[in-house]
Amino acid sequence: MKSCLLMLLSFFIPLIAYAQKNVIPANQITALNLKLPNGSKQDKRFLSTVAAASLLETEVNDPSVSISEVEVYTLPPTTQSGFDAEVLVGELEKSGFEILPTNDNRIAWLVKGQNAFLIFISMDNDETNFYIGRSNKIPKTAQTPSTGQAPSNVTHSTIPAYIPPLPPSRSKTSPPMSQQVPAPNPPAKSHSPSQNPPSNSSVPKTPVAPFTGFQFTTSNFDDGWVSTIHPDWVLVQKGETKVYLFFVLPYQSEIFDGTGVMDRDFYWDNHVAPIFKTTSKSYQDAGEFISSFKPKYVEGWGQDPQTGERRFFGMYLTVSPNAVMLTMASTLDENGLRQQFPIAADRWTSDLAAMSRYNKFAIGPNDLNGTWQSGGSQMTQWYNEVTGAYAGATVAATIATFNFSGNTYTRIHNGATGFIGAMNTFQQEFKGATKIKEWNISMTNRFEGKTHDFNAHFQTVKGGRLLYLNNQTGEEYLLVKIK
Repeated sequence: MKSCLLMLLSFFIPLIAYAQKNVIPANQITALNLKLPNGSKQDKRFLSTVAAASLLETEVNDPSVSISEVEVYTLPPTTQSGFDAEVLVGELEKSGFEILPTNDNRIAWLVKGQNAFLIFISMDNDETNFYIGRSNKIPKTAQTPSTGQAPSNVTHSTIPAYIPPLPPSRSKTSPPMSQQVPAPNPPAKSHSPSQNPPSNSSVPKTPVAPFTGFQFTTSNFDDGWVSTIHPDWVLVQKGETKVYLFFVLPYQSEIFDGTGVMDRDFYWDNHVAPIFKTTSKSYQDAGEFISSFKPKYVEGWGQDPQTGERRFFGMYLTVSPNAVMLTMASTLDENGLRQQFPIAADRWTSDLAAMSRYNKFAIGPNDLNGTWQSGGSQMTQWYNEVTGAYAGATVAATIATFNFSGNTYTRIHNGATGFIGAMNTFQQEFKGATKIKEWNISMTNRFEGKTHDFNAHFQTVKGGRLLYLNNQTGEEYLLVKIK
C-alpha cells in the first residue's frame, strides 16, 4: 500500500521575477567605471528598481535633490569573489571618486567633478546587493569626504525583495459594487495637470504629478471620493477630508528588531513629521501595553503642506514582509477624523487602511501598448506520514505575458509543475482582438475561441503603474510593463 504523504508546509512566494531575461550577467558598472567580479548580475526588473529607488530616496532629506537612473546589481558573496569593502573603496578612488559617508553605514555619496551618485551596498554570506542612483546635485547634508574608509562598515544584512501591494479590489472592506467602480472620467484634457479644474469640482486644488503618458490621472468615485496622482502619493479627497496614500516604502526590519524602535514611530517621525510639520503625537492603543499588539497607528496636529492650514492627522501602517504602505488622513479637527474613520486605529480592520482601494485609475485606449508581465510560484514540501522522512517538494510556477498593440493582443502563459528535479513545463498562447473601455478590457479568441471580459484598472506606484485584470472565470493578474 502506498504511503500517504502529508503536506507539512505550503507557502506562496510572489515573484517579482516577471521576466528572467531582465536579470542579466554584468561585468561592470559603467557610470562608476567599476569592474565587477565574475558571476555578477544586473536586475533590470521594474519593481526591483522601484524598491531600490525608494530605499535610496529615504536617505535624501533635501527636496531639491532627486535620484534617477537607478540600477540594481547582485554580486557573489565576498568569500567567493574577494570583492569586499576595501577592494570597493580602492577601485572607486582609482576612478577618481570622493566617498562621502552618511548616517546609514551602508549608504554613501560618490562625487567626481559634476557627477554625483548615491549608492547602497550590503554584503552577507549569500550575496552582495549593490544599488546606484544618479543625483541631480550634491546635497548639503553630505559629510566631508572619507580618507580611504569604506563607504560603510558594511553590515551583514540585505534588503528583501519588494512585494507589490494587493490590488484594491481584494480589500475585505471594499465599498459596495455600486461605489467600488469609479464613474468614467471626462476627456483626458479636462484633467490635464496644466489646466485648472472647474470651480465646482471636488478635485483637490494642489499640484499633481506631471503627465506620465497615461490618459487618466484622476478618478471620480460614485461615493464622492476623488483620487489624483501626485509625485509621492495618491491624494483622495471628499469635502474637507483628505487621505494621502503614500507610494510603497521599503521596510527594513533590522531597524526595529530588538532595538526598541517601533515602526509606527519611525515612519511618523521620518516621513510624516517633516512633510506635515507635526506639533503633537499621540496613540489610540485602548490600554494595550504589549508593544507587538499595539495598532500601527499614530495621530496628531500638523500643517497642510499645500495650504499651511492647521489640521488633524492620523497615520496607519500596513506592513508586508519587506514593504510598508503608509495611509494618512487629514481633517479639520479631531472630531472630523473620528466621524470619518471611527475604527482608524483598529489593529485588524482599520477603515483608514482600507482607503488603499482608491488607488485605482481608468485605462485609456492607447495606455496598454507594449508588453506586460506577471508571475508567481507555490512550493509544497512533503513528508511521509508513517516514518516522518522528507519526501521531496513540488513546485508550481507560472509567468503570464500580455502584448498589446492597437486593438490586438497576444498572451503567452508559461509554467512548470511537479517534483523538483522532474518538472513538467507547458506554454499556452492566445491571439485576438481587444476592445478597451475605461474599466473593462474585452479579449476575443480566448480558451475554446471564447471572448472574455476583464475588469481592469491601473494601480499607481512610484515611477509607474501596475495593471490589474480579473474575470469571472477566475483569471487574475497584477502586471508590470516591461517594455
